[in-house]
Amino acid sequence: MPIVTAIRSFLNNPQAIPKNIFLRLPKTISPEPHIFVFGAPRSGTTLMKLILGAHPKLSSFGYETGLFMYRDIYGFTYERFTQTEIADLIEKSQDIVQFYDKFTQHITQQTGGQRFIEKTPQHVLRLKFLLKHFPNAKFINMFRDGRDGYCSARHHQNVPQGKSIVRYAYYWKKCINARLKQGDNENIFDVKYEELTNDPEQVVRQIMNFIGEKYDSRQINPKYYSQNTITQDTRQEFRKLSKSIDQASQGRWKKELTESEVKQFHEIAGRELEILGYIEDGLKVGTDHLLRNH
Repeated sequence: MPIVTAIRSFLNNPQAIPKNIFLRLPKTISPEPHIFVFGAPRSGTTLMKLILGAHPKLSSFGYETGLFMYRDIYGFTYERFTQTEIADLIEKSQDIVQFYDKFTQHITQQTGGQRFIEKTPQHVLRLKFLLKHFPNAKFINMFRDGRDGYCSARHHQNVPQGKSIVRYAYYWKKCINARLKQGDNENIFDVKYEELTNDPEQVVRQIMNFIGEKYDSRQINPKYYSQNTITQDTRQEFRKLSKSIDQASQGRWKKELTESEVKQFHEIAGRELEILGYIEDGLKVGTDHLLRNH
């Protein structure tokens, strides 16, 4: 949930502010083996969630919760719950961590799964908190060439950063560094969108080994991973989610971005592109001075 939307929600319901503050004060440590998927916007997080959700032991729902970002928890809704049921779960919880455990337990009971997959891209910015309060969870971070990410984001109505290449580059940089700051961690698995689309089976097998579940071939079959609310959305940005995994979206920035746009992105996030291996020889347009200073 964008912070502007959260502010509006609080303005409409000011009595919820102290309650939200209280719930967000960390008190508990979750024992649950949840799965969190996150990364910069348009990095393949939705595809990853669908692939995981096609496994019979794993449960999820169409859109992200954003529960660990700035939002009114008391305004949280989910189609399978009444507002009364949500309020009851909140009242029985010591904090946001315990509420999340109770909420996801209800979801897995309804769907027949054993573990819950939460996909909110911006949760990468809350990675330090999540690692501390969910020590038994597994975290899957998605990396994607930020230039391709922008090409996708600028056509997505729910990614405000996509309105400007400068704005997106700074946000992409922020998301990448939020992950890099945590360093190596046995509970974090980094996936490159490009590697996933080059060899889906091999990468998904590695991911399933990481989370401790057996690989299921249905996970990379669109007949199965497309059985989700979000894939029924007719908007352009969701159309590929019901098709086979392919490499068609790799390197699109080379055709879609102008030289000026590429230079702008490199000047802002060239260091991060290089760290992740996305800048090749001859493509360091506008970044030489930046790389020398780091």
